Amino acid sequence: MNGIESLKAMERAFFWLEMHSAFFAIGTLEKTRKMNKDDVLKLIQLKSKLIERLAEYAKTLIDDL
Repeated sequence: MNGIESLKAMERAFFWLEMHSAFFAIGTLEKTRKMNKDDVLKLIQLKSKLIERLAEYAKTLIDDL
């Protein structure tokens, strides 16, 4: 692998680590904490932001092809 390919691979790995950690934390909160309507709304907003980031990531992958 050359330098650019290695950098892209590292960026992808960190992206997926960040996504996994965020979704894991949200899932843990949902299962272990009693939530009111405001908490549920905040979690939905967080999930929405994560999904937006996944969509942006998919676009960059398509552009790289």
